[in-house]
Amino acid sequence: MRALGPAGRLVAFSSGGGVIDAYELLVRGASAISFQMAAIARGEPETYARWRDELWDLYRDGTLRTRVHAEIPLAEAARAHELTESRSAIGKIILRP
Repeated sequence: MRALGPAGRLVAFSSGGGVIDAYELLVRGASAISFQMAAIARGEPETYARWRDELWDLYRDGTLRTRVHAEIPLAEAARAHELTESRSAIGKIILRP
């Protein structure tokens, strides 16, 4: 919320948890919008299929890239769990054999 400017829009596209202060949105003249792909897949399968195909096309042509936060040896899996639980990782955590 601190990064949200006046009349800004908060877009939530995952289940990251936490609570959004509706009053803070109101006094900033801001708004929030969210969606969950699983809900769209269940309720609007045609929309989901179209979006999925468009996203795969963007990934294949390099427009979308996977961000990797860390590659960690499997022997250090506990460290990967700590990163995940601390919510400090931005991107994927890859465990290597």
